[in-house]
Formats: sequence, C-alpha cells, structure tokens
Amino acid sequence: MNNTPQLFWRSRQLALGLLLVGLVFLGDSHAADTNSECFRIGFSRTLFTDVNENDAEAAVKVWGQTITREHNIATETTVHVFQNTDGLLQALRSKSVDVVGISAIEYSVLSREIHFAPIFVTCNGGRTREQYLLLVRRDGQMNQLADLRGHSLAFHQNMRSCLAQPWLDTLLVKATGQPTAGCVDKLTHVPKLSQVVLPVFFHQLDACVVTRTEFETMSELNPQISQQLKVIATSPEVVTSVFCFRDDYAPAFKPQLLAAIHDLHTTPSGQQVLTIFQSEKIEEQPASCLDSARELLAQHDQICGATNLAEVPASPQIIGKTPP
Repeated sequence: MNNTPQLFWRSRQLALGLLLVGLVFLGDSHAADTNSECFRIGFSRTLFTDVNENDAEAAVKVWGQTITREHNIATETTVHVFQNTDGLLQALRSKSVDVVGISAIEYSVLSREIHFAPIFVTCNGGRTREQYLLLVRRDGQMNQLADLRGHSLAFHQNMRSCLAQPWLDTLLVKATGQPTAGCVDKLTHVPKLSQVVLPVFFHQLDACVVTRTEFETMSELNPQISQQLKVIATSPEVVTSVFCFRDDYAPAFKPQLLAAIHDLHTTPSGQQVLTIFQSEKIEEQPASCLDSARELLAQHDQICGATNLAEVPASPQIIGKTPP
C-alpha cells in the first residue's frame, strides 16, 4: 500500500488539535488593538501525536485570520500547550485560560472542579463518537478475549485512542484476572495505522485495537482486510476528546466566536481546513455526550483499581513492552 492511508489518518487524528491551534489566530489581524479582550486557549499535549506543533499552527493561520475578519472579532489571543492535567487545572482555576482542548480522560478529572459549557466535538466519518475494535485473523485460533494470553497486541496510538487500553484492561481483568500488559506477551503502541493493522493481516502480530472508523476506512482501501480480519470485542461508543469553554467565560465577542465555530463547515475558509484535515465539522454537544466515556473510566477504576490515566503521555514514539 502507498502512504495515502498513513497521511489520511495522520490528518484525521489531529483534526481537533489543529482546530484548536487555528483558534489561536482568531485575533491576529487585531492584535495591535490594546482595548480588545483576551481569548486564552490551552490544549493538552495528548491531542498531538506524530506531528510538529509549529507546522500545525502554520497550516491554519490563514483560516484564523479570515474568520477574524468575517466575524469582526477584535481580540488578542494567546495559547499554551499543557504537558499534564495538573497544569491545566491550575490554569483553569486561576482563569488564565478560557477554553481548553482535552481528552475525555482529562475532562473526567477536570470537570470535578471546573464547570464547562459549551462543549464541542469533531465529526469524522459521520461520527462524533468512536468504537474500539479488537481485531484478529479469521484463520487463527483466537476467538475470545482469554485467547490473547501469551500473544502479541498493538494499539493504534492517536488522540482518539485514549480510552482504548482502559477499555481492554477492564475486559481482560474480567476474563483473565490480568490487565493487558500482564496478559499479553508483547504490547506495542504505534502511531501509524498501517503499522498496526497490516502486521496482523500479514501474520506478524496476533491482534490489534483500532477504531471502527479506521478499520472501515482501511477496509475500503483494501477489502481483503475485512475479509481476513475479524472483530472479537467491541467497545461502547465514546467521545474521546472535547473542546470546551469555562462556563463563566463571557467576553463581549463570545457570540461571534461561537458563531464562527458553529459555522466553520459553511464558510469557504472553514471548508478548506476541514477538507485538509478530513473532518466534516465541529458540533456543539451537551455534557451528557461524555457519559459513556465516564462510565467506562468508572468501571476501569472499580475493576482494575484507580490509576492516574490522565497523566499517560501521548508519545509519538513506538513503545514496546514485554512483561518478565
């Protein structure tokens, strides 16, 4: 296969993060206006994998400047990338950030102290929610979760995969008494989709976890993938990341700002960016859209024990682990 699937999915997984960066530039054409109110954005490093943040900013700068002019928003905007949840929480408490882009895990932690509204999610492949699939070969001997014991497994590591291992850990503890790392012989987290699915297809790995959208897209590109691989476990549908405002953030330009986000897919500049990053639109959702994600995390804590999942970094490197 060529590099098209890799580039396609690299764009998809970064759609939300790049839109956040784009908002950084909403005030560029008015930055010299000393009377303008500030718009301060923070986003989590976990929203970026296998990408240069400076390249992401450059890709959407023109869009941000255009939106500023179209909606007559006069503001000076700042942005900060946070490496951990503690930093995000401190910034929200002190009101040094007004809006954040975060994973569902980080939202579950931060929302205990911070009230968020409105909340936005991206729509990819016609979906605002994702399902994780555990895939194995149809001609193999693996038919149920317990069959993973002693085999190799890869997770696709991107901004939408934050709930994948907590979901599988919970299932495996129920089925085998051990979480993923203790059950399998070799565990890897790989940022390129093709390097997750194709090794299973070619008998180089025993199993992998990807999203339904990813599996369907790769199957469209190569129908043999769906013919040779089968699903032996499926997660609930979950929202994996959000872009949300502090509910007490109320600048004079907030109506124009929200209109710009709602209308992103209807403007030429917005369509251009959404097309580049393979995201149809960004939608406002009620806080209840995160209920299934929060339930998944609650079950994980109950069955596997409470862990600081929010601090697991989204490293762009391949991580291999072989338990002793």
